[in-house]
Amino acid sequence: MHSRYSRVMLLMILLLVFATPEMAAGHNFIGKVGCFECHEKLPLGKTALLLRTNIEKICVRCHKLEKRLSHPVGMVPKVIVPVDLPLDKEGRVSCITCHDVHMSAVNKLTGKKTHYLRRILKGKKFCYACHLKLPSKF
Repeated sequence: MHSRYSRVMLLMILLLVFATPEMAAGHNFIGKVGCFECHEKLPLGKTALLLRTNIEKICVRCHKLEKRLSHPVGMVPKVIVPVDLPLDKEGRVSCITCHDVHMSAVNKLTGKKTHYLRRILKGKKFCYACHLKLPSKF
């Protein structure tokens, strides 16, 4: 038990030491929010980092889902989705299909906001990763 506590404390210290300001900007997982806002527990060994609840429920605590700016979530795509845009365990699109909140908030090469997108491309170009033809509303 003492060993497990020591590993958790060491992990927390390492996160504090090596976290960059860019990493924390917008989604400050180190300070006021912490890992446990989204995750049930810290990973120890090969334990998966489990989410507390459905990822959309976590995201909408702070972000309102705006249909005009957001892809529908909770749907099973009819197109082939690239491996780097992961679906949830039921094969549905979720917030983290396109966004990775653990990445940098700012592109170090361009200095521009990443919006936590998993790819550098934005707008329609990002959509073309899955959609060869976009709906006319775009």
